[in-house]
Amino acid sequence: IPGDSPWELWSGTSRGAMEHVKSFDGSIPGSFASASARRTLALPAASLWVLPAWLKGEREHLRDMANLHLERLSVRTPGHEQAMIVNSIDESAGSHLTRVVALKDVTTPLAELKLLPDDCQLSALCFALAPNSITIWRELGRLVVAITVGPQLAYFSPMSASSLDQSGLAELNNICLQLTFQKVLESLSGIVLWMEDGDVERIRKTTGLEVRRDSRPAPRLIAGQQTGLMPMDIIAARQAQQASARHRMMALSAGFVIAAFVAGFSALMSIATSERDALREKIAEITPRASRVAGHKAAWMEAAPAVDPTQFPMQVLLDCMEPKSPELALMSFECTPD
Repeated sequence: IPGDSPWELWSGTSRGAMEHVKSFDGSIPGSFASASARRTLALPAASLWVLPAWLKGEREHLRDMANLHLERLSVRTPGHEQAMIVNSIDESAGSHLTRVVALKDVTTPLAELKLLPDDCQLSALCFALAPNSITIWRELGRLVVAITVGPQLAYFSPMSASSLDQSGLAELNNICLQLTFQKVLESLSGIVLWMEDGDVERIRKTTGLEVRRDSRPAPRLIAGQQTGLMPMDIIAARQAQQASARHRMMALSAGFVIAAFVAGFSALMSIATSERDALREKIAEITPRASRVAGHKAAWMEAAPAVDPTQFPMQVLLDCMEPKSPELALMSFECTPD
């Protein structure tokens, strides 16, 4: 919230009163303190054009007519979709009394863009304004004036005068005359001052309106009351944060895929290594048995002629007397006619 001189941080809910958390030093813009809460930036009057106008036509064409109205007034806006809102205050004979709110092409008053606002609100709409009245207070050291038509805010602007002296009252009178010529103002119930300076009796005599001095109330947030306004630098910063988040997500996903591939490859290598070691153990176990089998095979090859019926008995006796293997010995010999 833009305070009287410094920026202020307030915390609360839409169902209860807001509590003042801290005031920042000087006119340095403030910053948000919590990433978990919903964040609303109250835009000061110096960052906005808030102008009432009677626009004739269908309700769905109000935005296009408001653009033409601002062009006729030589009011320059950033031009993006969230730079302007149009609210209908009253309707009469096919014409709409609208409140045209447009952002000025100025830097968003935030000390840092790490925690961005979820929505932006007019600072005047954060306070309960008296109906059909003029409310004047100081905002970041400058006088601002807010004028309501019924309970609706119709006009909100900083004043060029630094105090409510003769020149300040003349400026206020010119604003009221202009709005009266535009058939925006019909009657005012009085003037409310949310500041200590200003001669109440002098203002009453000059304007002919009742004047009372009150303390500025605590700001409020109404559930569902979102303007849709968003400065371009905040949009760009949010897009940069989203792009950075996407890049981080892509990097994390790529890292996860690589880690999963490495883990799978390591698991396959571990399985292959265990199978290799098991095979080596089996080979080491079978190798001695294979050598014994080879010896048995050689012995049987030497004994083959002894059981071959085609061999002559004398040849068999000769082979038996000269065995090549020391494990082979003749235990008995029988020769039959077959």
